[in-house]
Amino acid sequence: MGRPTGGASASKKPKAKSKPKQRGGVDFKKYKHKVGRKLPPPKNATNTEIKSKLIVLPEQTMASERAGMAVNKRGLTLRELLQQTVHYNPKVRRAAMNGIKDLVTKHPAELKLHKVAMIEKLQERICDSDKVVRDSLYSLLQSLVFPSLKEDNAMSTRSTLSLLMANVLNGMTHLSMDIQLMAFRFLELVVLNFPSSFPRYAEQAFNNFVAVLSNDRIHLQDKSKLNSVLAGLAHCLSLVARVTENDDASNRLVHNRPMGELWKPTLDEDNPGSGAFATSDVLIKLQNLIRILVNSIEVSASEICAKPANDAQSSEALLSALHCLHLICTTFIHEAKKSQMEFGRSNTQFGPDWLNSSVLVYLKKLWGVKRLFHEKV
Repeated sequence: MGRPTGGASASKKPKAKSKPKQRGGVDFKKYKHKVGRKLPPPKNATNTEIKSKLIVLPEQTMASERAGMAVNKRGLTLRELLQQTVHYNPKVRRAAMNGIKDLVTKHPAELKLHKVAMIEKLQERICDSDKVVRDSLYSLLQSLVFPSLKEDNAMSTRSTLSLLMANVLNGMTHLSMDIQLMAFRFLELVVLNFPSSFPRYAEQAFNNFVAVLSNDRIHLQDKSKLNSVLAGLAHCLSLVARVTENDDASNRLVHNRPMGELWKPTLDEDNPGSGAFATSDVLIKLQNLIRILVNSIEVSASEICAKPANDAQSSEALLSALHCLHLICTTFIHEAKKSQMEFGRSNTQFGPDWLNSSVLVYLKKLWGVKRLFHEKV
């Protein structure tokens, strides 16, 4: 065989020229990191660490602040509880009222020291929108605050009650019927515990009684609310009747006393049975109450006669209205007698003629109520 043409030199191909390796630019240099090693932060990273120092002052804890202070079962002081009574959440206000009652029950000294501050703060809850808060305030005043307030002197008690009565009278004219009726309960509570303070507010109180009893809503609602108002009215009227009766008795004694003793004061401000009423204004309010009470009696009597079974609420409303009428008539009779016995008053505004023309006109309507019961029988 012959050799292939071309020879060894012909079988070799020319080698291509090797190109130089391109190196990456400096701005895009790539680093190779080992697996598992934490990457270093970038050079433009922002340090977000916040360094702070704690300043520790001695006696700064709440426990040290309350050491030796009276607290309730939740560990709250009286000041903290009074602040919570104005909280926007009614549940917090309820808990605060219960906490105050718990605190002053366990620590009676707190009540003696801070009862004026308590009344100044709690008087705003008379017109509270939550019924439970109002009831809690009523129970607190009835069981704890008022019995302790009776131990103070008359001057301090009078100034404290003036703040309370301002909110009571304001509540009597509230737009909410429930708040109105509760305000009359607060008035009854004040009258029962501090009867000598009532003459200063008698005219305005009777004016509010006329307004609420003239409202048809109280007659259309539950009779228990009407009975509650009539019960408070009866307590107020009993004070007026007692004062006019005492004045009538004192006028009888005046005619038998020497002239040198005629100008001595006969009323004692601290005596619960005494007081000075604005007689003419109060009697005009009582005259308006007669008309309203007679109408209430007619409504209650018609409801009793219309129902086959005995209605306990309507019967109680009827008896309460009759009792109030009895007290008003007693007041008018003593006032008429007093005007006749007083020296130098022959023609008086509230004499027997006024009694016949103003009172007996309304009382004649009661004969119609009597006929209703006779027809039912």
